[in-house]
Amino acid sequence: MKTITKLALSNNKKNKTRSVLVMVAVFLTMTLLSAIATFGYSTIKYEKLNAEKFYGDYYGMYVGVAEDQIHSMEQRSEFAEVGRAASVGEVENKSRLALSWMGEKALEMTNLKEQLETGVFPEKENEIAGPEEFFEKLGYPEAKQGDKIKLRFRRNNQETYRDADFVVSGITKSPVELENQSYAAYVSEDFYKAVYKNGERAFNAYFKFSEEVQVNAETVEMTAKDLAEECGINPSQTVINTYYTFWALDPGMETILGCVVIALIVCLFSVLVIYNIFQVGIIQKIQEYGKIRALGTTRKQMRKLVFREGMTLALPAIIPGMIAGAGITVAFMHYWLEKSQSVMGREAYTDFSMVSVPLLLLCAAVSLLAVWAALKKPMKLVAKISPVEAIRFQGDGSKRRKGFRKGKRQMSVGTMMTANLAINRKRTVVTILTMGLSCVLFVVISNFTGNISTKYDAKKQVPYGQFQIALDYDLSDTAYPENNLDSILQNNPFDDAFLQALEEIDGVTEVRLQNILYARDAEGNLQSVGVLGKEEFEDEAYQGSLKGTVDYDKAAKEDAFIYGWSYFIEESGYDIGDQIQMELGDKDRTVSMEGEMQGAFGSSNMDWMITEDTYRKLGFTEDNPGMIWVDCKEADCAKVEAEIQNLLEGKEHYELSSYLGALETAESTLGMFEMLAYALLFLVGLIAFMNMANTMIISIITRKRELGVLQALGMTNRQLNGMLRNEGLLFTLGSVMIALAAGMPLGYALFRYGREHGYFGLDVYHVPLAEIMCMILILAVLQMGLSFILSRNVKKESIVERIRYQE
Repeated sequence: MKTITKLALSNNKKNKTRSVLVMVAVFLTMTLLSAIATFGYSTIKYEKLNAEKFYGDYYGMYVGVAEDQIHSMEQRSEFAEVGRAASVGEVENKSRLALSWMGEKALEMTNLKEQLETGVFPEKENEIAGPEEFFEKLGYPEAKQGDKIKLRFRRNNQETYRDADFVVSGITKSPVELENQSYAAYVSEDFYKAVYKNGERAFNAYFKFSEEVQVNAETVEMTAKDLAEECGINPSQTVINTYYTFWALDPGMETILGCVVIALIVCLFSVLVIYNIFQVGIIQKIQEYGKIRALGTTRKQMRKLVFREGMTLALPAIIPGMIAGAGITVAFMHYWLEKSQSVMGREAYTDFSMVSVPLLLLCAAVSLLAVWAALKKPMKLVAKISPVEAIRFQGDGSKRRKGFRKGKRQMSVGTMMTANLAINRKRTVVTILTMGLSCVLFVVISNFTGNISTKYDAKKQVPYGQFQIALDYDLSDTAYPENNLDSILQNNPFDDAFLQALEEIDGVTEVRLQNILYARDAEGNLQSVGVLGKEEFEDEAYQGSLKGTVDYDKAAKEDAFIYGWSYFIEESGYDIGDQIQMELGDKDRTVSMEGEMQGAFGSSNMDWMITEDTYRKLGFTEDNPGMIWVDCKEADCAKVEAEIQNLLEGKEHYELSSYLGALETAESTLGMFEMLAYALLFLVGLIAFMNMANTMIISIITRKRELGVLQALGMTNRQLNGMLRNEGLLFTLGSVMIALAAGMPLGYALFRYGREHGYFGLDVYHVPLAEIMCMILILAVLQMGLSFILSRNVKKESIVERIRYQE
């Protein structure tokens, strides 16, 4: 037994190249496996420990339910707790401010009590609590507990505003400040009952299920809707606390499954790499193994010899790989969680250990299992060959007849390359397949990460320029009809003088408009109609999930309508192909228009869209801006924004947004997710590089004798370099073709899955050209670089030494 171990160690010491490559492969495999395991474990544990603190411990709520329906809920044993809350109304202000009431149980179930910085939540009819920003928007920047404030509010847009006096009872934690952020303050139950009489009250009923209701993250919504019907509540009024139920009711199965799939792919590639290294090395050493066999070694001992060669190389790489993978992941998770805490305005999370020793030991066992799987065929090969066959072995005898090279009068670099690849067809195919499969995962993940973009998300909010001035209007305000779109357009707040003043601001490079019309349907309902030019019509910011036919030329020719929101098309009462009759108007005139509803945009700012051509054909010759985009250099943004604010002073019914503000908002929600996705892409790229480097090194080193013979017959160093370079480029081309053929369909399927499940930053699919071109460029450079370096190393030895080479 000791003799076999010593022999294995001796072989490993002699075959330094193979030994180093195997140890690097095992180290990287262990690093990746421990990183994946630590990330999955820490993510699940973090969310489970903090789900209640971050998302509340309620399963969901029923929106707009009546008193008797809540009584029905409280009488059913399926509900462990029921909490009440209600929307009280909106506050008169340029910013979006709202009043709400939360009952005691609702405050507990939503963890709002934890958000209280000073004071208490309202108990008396004249008390109010809210964030500092709420009071600041009302003109009370230094508001504190005990201060008196005044505001005007109304219950809905069918009523006029009324005055109300309050005393500040408490200050809540400020939410993350986003552009055009809305703020809510809380009033007492007495105030809510004073504003809404019996029969007018509509509650949001928060609920938790009792233990007898067996649900998981997949079934909780269906169960909640079934119970809603039992209580006389419309199931469509159900809103599930998705994040809490996912982590509280589901043991992170999606996370676990994702980590397991990635780990299995890592293991598969590692098995291929280690197998290639050993298989090629053993074929080159068949005669040596035959001599050992001739000395009386049994088949079982030969298998043990190869097994111990592999394991004695794998074991020293396990612990460093484990420490590297776990250490890098823990550092990343600490950074990520601290960043999330500051970006999302969360309170401090419950601390926990991110490392699971049993899980890391399992990763070590999996890594060793991968090495064992890679060694199985080489072990079988060595054990099967008889001593006589091994000593007489001169290559792959089974393929010798197919391996004759066809003679030629003249040989060139290209013909020598194709001749070599032809004589080693199996090795060529295996090399291209293994490299291609390594790159498939890269292409799949890049289809996902390449479509996550904070800049793209920001451009959806502000599609052009640096600033966007949008009309802020209502469509059904009966109490203040001057807030409705038709009245606003008739007053024309963005007239020619205003537009000219914008263009004259120092630093402004472009002012761009999107016209808007108001429309009334057959029932007299007021709606908005946007006017798009061809460029805007085809802009991806509007496209999203298109339905029907959305074609500018066709819509312009046939004067068609395009619905603004494909997701809500069923609720609109219209369908693709319907004939739409509308009365369209601006500040001066109204025009009747009838046209086909040809399609629907994924998302837009208006109810309907028509083309610029149709707009002009209808006789609207002047501009009616509903959206204005102002562009300037980024360095001039602060100065230009201040000038725009001055021009807007005294104007109403507008909302000013900036691209940089929208980008900051997108980064606060998508930035960490994007970082995580690209970290995964980096790991996948590392796998592809590991496989490619190992394959190329073994391919060239094991042909050292053959290259020496070719140079002895007259091949120049330049021709040698060219042949190896072209072989590398052929490997790259084949790998890329496999990666694209398999990776693009799988990547698109992953993108569709992510979008359908509401993953952040995914809307319109883009082919990830940048990532793919980067992969191709890196592969090509690395292939040529490795070929050049290895050919230089080969040429350092004399031709005689190379011909006598016996690794």
